Amino acid sequence: MQDPSDATINVAELPDIPPPSLRTMSIEVESLGKQKKVGRYRHFEILCDEPPRLGGEDEYPQPLTYLVAGVAF
Repeated sequence: MQDPSDATINVAELPDIPPPSLRTMSIEVESLGKQKKVGRYRHFEILCDEPPRLGGEDEYPQPLTYLVAGVAF
């Protein structure tokens, strides 16, 4: 049995790998006063706010909440 640490790879024999495709997104964000904001992407609206200790009114999730939820999906 061959020792895997002795394996060599000839990179010239590797198949061509296409470069990753780059995509961009843009979202419009509007301040609604204090810390409240609305973001618009296509036909969707995302509302966010901060708790009172950060100057908001705590009416909507904090921006970081959306980031964490996005990672979870």
